[in-house]
Amino acid sequence: MLYTSRPLERIYYDHNTKNNDEIKSEKSTEYKEVIIENGRVIAKRMGDKYVVDYINSTDMSDYLNISYTPGKEII
Repeated sequence: MLYTSRPLERIYYDHNTKNNDEIKSEKSTEYKEVIIENGRVIAKRMGDKYVVDYINSTDMSDYLNISYTPGKEII
């Protein structure tokens, strides 16, 4: 059983079938690392703001924090 907040399409995506346009768009994506008390949040640039892409934390309550929900705008 797999417990995750990511869509299954992203997890089971066949990375061997990427075309050149997909590879270019991934390399040009800008990311920002935000340090939190027990880990870090990685945010992806979407226009002029950053949104949460994923979280790495040793505190399980951070995963339930609404502020760190994937897709949520972050400062």
